Amino acid sequence: MKGNKALLLLVIALIAGGLVIFYFHYFGKGNGEKPAFQQESRVEPRGPGEAPSVTEEPTPEAPQEGLEVVLGKKETEAQLMTREDECQRINEELKEFFSYMEKKDYIKEFELGEDLFPHFSTLLSSLSSHPPVPAGEGFNYDIMIHNIYHLYRTLGLQDLKLIKTIVEHEADAMEVNLALFYRWLMSGDTCGRREGLPPPIDITYRYAGYLINSIGGRAYLFRRENRLRLLLTYYSVLVIHEADKRKLNSFGIDITPHLEPLAGEIENCHMLYFRKEYAGRLIDLKNYYAKKRGTS
Repeated sequence: MKGNKALLLLVIALIAGGLVIFYFHYFGKGNGEKPAFQQESRVEPRGPGEAPSVTEEPTPEAPQEGLEVVLGKKETEAQLMTREDECQRINEELKEFFSYMEKKDYIKEFELGEDLFPHFSTLLSSLSSHPPVPAGEGFNYDIMIHNIYHLYRTLGLQDLKLIKTIVEHEADAMEVNLALFYRWLMSGDTCGRREGLPPPIDITYRYAGYLINSIGGRAYLFRRENRLRLLLTYYSVLVIHEADKRKLNSFGIDITPHLEPLAGEIENCHMLYFRKEYAGRLIDLKNYYAKKRGTS
């Protein structure tokens, strides 16, 4: 049951978020029209905190409109937008996502007693108030025990079931939706925060580190379906990289051992539309850190 939680992150996401933010990000089959940002006519600008872009072409089966959302193509359009416009678009797409999800019968069956976004906000607030310690398990047994049970203890049974149900029903478009939540999570410093959301990057960083650097987090990931495991690991790496660039890698988490093996796994996962783009970005990061360490 620990596993059911971390997906909400990271949507956190990836919140993660945490990696919880990561959990509500799946559109897919079901009733109702898909949100506008997932339709063919929508072009996603390069906005604050967006998923990094690469120069490779999408894999043959990759829908081009999805590539634009995930990787931030159409750079010329983005240059014509103000920062306020970009922030507004992120918020609008997030609202569209939750509005779309609320129409699902399986969501209504939970009888949450409130709209989905306020419920999501409460979950994030709870996760933000009790972040895990993403390092030091080898020196402190208590940290390891707390990390193993962290997700289960932080959220209640109903929310664990809610997350599990969403994951089961909304997996088809996880690449696009995780990209949206990553951009939202990284937009706080640029676009501002309302009622503490999105969480500060330090909180998102802790959950990203928890997923790839703790026994509890890694155990969660390796119990997940392979495609989801790879995407959560990928976005966790990007979050830690962003924290490192901002000199906020307070636990000194080293992502370099993950980069090349993760790139290889992703490139061989044919269920991922944009596997070549993800793998290319990871190799870019490998070269970035090799050059950084070579000149330091």
